[in-house]
Amino acid sequence: MKTKSKIALLAIAATLVISPLSIISASSSSKLAAVQDDACPTKKDNYKIGFANLTTGVDFITAVESGMVSAAKDAGNIELVIANNNLDGATALNNAENFVAQGVDGVVEFQTDEKFGNVIMNLFQNQEPAIPVIAIDIPMPGATFFGADNYKAGRMAGEAGGDYAVKNWGGKVDYILSLELPQSGPIPAARMQGQIEGVQAKLSSPVPEDHIIHLDSKNTQDEAFKVVSDALAKIPADATIVAVEINDDTAQGTAAALESAGRSPANSIVVGQGAVESGLTEMLKPNSLYLGATAYFPEKYGSKIIPAMINLLECKAVPPAIYVDHVFVTKDNMCDVLPDSKGCAALKEMMGGAEMTPEATAAS
Repeated sequence: MKTKSKIALLAIAATLVISPLSIISASSSSKLAAVQDDACPTKKDNYKIGFANLTTGVDFITAVESGMVSAAKDAGNIELVIANNNLDGATALNNAENFVAQGVDGVVEFQTDEKFGNVIMNLFQNQEPAIPVIAIDIPMPGATFFGADNYKAGRMAGEAGGDYAVKNWGGKVDYILSLELPQSGPIPAARMQGQIEGVQAKLSSPVPEDHIIHLDSKNTQDEAFKVVSDALAKIPADATIVAVEINDDTAQGTAAALESAGRSPANSIVVGQGAVESGLTEMLKPNSLYLGATAYFPEKYGSKIIPAMINLLECKAVPPAIYVDHVFVTKDNMCDVLPDSKGCAALKEMMGGAEMTPEATAAS
């Protein structure tokens, strides 16, 4: 009996020794979990994401928004709050303030005014916790960049324009018209630099600097038509022209201005950026001046942006810049690159259902 009593007493003593250790261990686990939560204060089960789109009524922008909505739905834990920046910095700032008031967890900004980038980012970064931001196409300080590899995309289009001039005009280009967007700063400007240098690289006699005409397109078709029409009044009627563009919309305005001045592919050609549906339609017009455009695949932006935003919110590694894969699109490769586009469908109808080979489209 004495032996049994000793064993019982030892068991009780062991319990008294072990129990505090268990309490300490449990307490440490709780503190570790709290530290882990503090290490990623933005991580949640569900997120509210603000998406401030550039504007409305532009094919490229509409495709970006559609892709964002689809990707948010596919993610299953995203509430997407959409605003329209209306191509205006002050409006973008007001939208940013509204996002903060609505308690968004992250923001995707597509805004064109470089001057407002610092102000908007300061607002988001001064929240507790700071709101992560992905900036589309126009960088913002402290935001993850998503968009074009601008110089490369521009170079593709410029080289295509230069090749056309070599093949059809003996390499003689008298003027380059550059339809730009200066308010968006140096990164989109690299797109224009790439196009101009791409044209020049193909020519044995480069275009003189004073014959490279830089025009502010203000990112619209109407403004492009106006400024190109004004510029053409000072250019000889028989001069050969390659026009390089910030996007498909300005390309269409430029093509319309050239056509109104009586110009044809015999002396003028346009290359651009985007390859959205309106641009594809322009390429397919009879005797079109729009040779082609570098594709950005805006409909796919959301499928890359939404996962990147979730990674940011969950404190996972995200590269500082995420670039689009680019391809230069003409009517010759339209159905290879964009087989589901309305442009491809229209081209097939024009060809009477024939197989879309480069030889077939070149003959159309």
